[in-house]
Amino acid sequence: MRHIPARPEQTQSPIQLEIIRRALRDAATAPTVVDALDITGDALRQLAEFARAEVAHG
Repeated sequence: MRHIPARPEQTQSPIQLEIIRRALRDAATAPTVVDALDITGDALRQLAEFARAEVAHG
């Protein structure tokens, strides 16, 4: 099945997709809920840094 974003401008770079995929995989297999939340929070931080760098660069 093909993924269609809600809005055309909602495309992710390969780096962003890798951060998301890794976080989902690692959070799903984390030993505790707290570990899963830490993993998710770290991924959100990485995505925010990526977005800030894109804004500063472009």
